[in-house]
Parts: sequence; structure tokens; C-alpha cells
Amino acid sequence: AAEAPSAEAKANACSAFQVVTNAVALQTHANAGTDPAAIQAVAANARLAMAGGGTYLLAKTGPGTPPELADAIRSFAGSLQDIAINALAGVTNDNPAQAARLRDAEATNATIAALCK
Repeated sequence: AAEAPSAEAKANACSAFQVVTNAVALQTHANAGTDPAAIQAVAANARLAMAGGGTYLLAKTGPGTPPELADAIRSFAGSLQDIAINALAGVTNDNPAQAARLRDAEATNATIAALCK
């Protein structure tokens, strides 16, 4: 049987969500200047924040996490991983499928933020 939702599980999931959101925001908005190597380094850190953040969220979302929150976090984690791997494969943000992934991730991020209030 599934563990009953608990305040501690919700707090842990929401805390992980906040850390990942902060990491992704920090790494995707870093200023790389004009040096091509710096631009690649900033892009790599952004992709790492998304890929690692997705894995971290999944690990920190325990069985006692309220189902609506857990489902949203799993969706968001998957979106982050999909965005990251596609970016690593050279898919740019203006690609329609990648742009849709980014929009979906933003929408799910807002849902989770509301659930974590």
C-alpha cells in the first residue's frame, strides 16, 4: 500500500524543487560574455543543472509526497531531463519541439510552486 501523504514528505519534495529551480535559473542566466569557450561552459552548466536536477527531484520525491505534487514533480523532472538531453544533442531552443518542452516545463514549474505554497 502507498504511504499516506505526509507534511515531511511534501516539505522534502518542495525543498528539492526550490533548490533545483534556483540551480536551473542561476545556470541558465549566467553571463558568458563573448568567449566561445565560456559560452560552451555556461551552456554545459545549464544542461547539467537540468539533467542533474531532474534526477535529484526524482530521488527526493518520496512515497509520502501528496500524489498531485508527486505527479507534477515527476513530470517536471522528466521535462528537465528531456530538455537537457536534447540540448546536448544540439537541439536549439527555437526548435518547435524544444520550445514546447520549455513551455511545458515552465507551466509545470508554476503548478509545483503553487502546490508548495
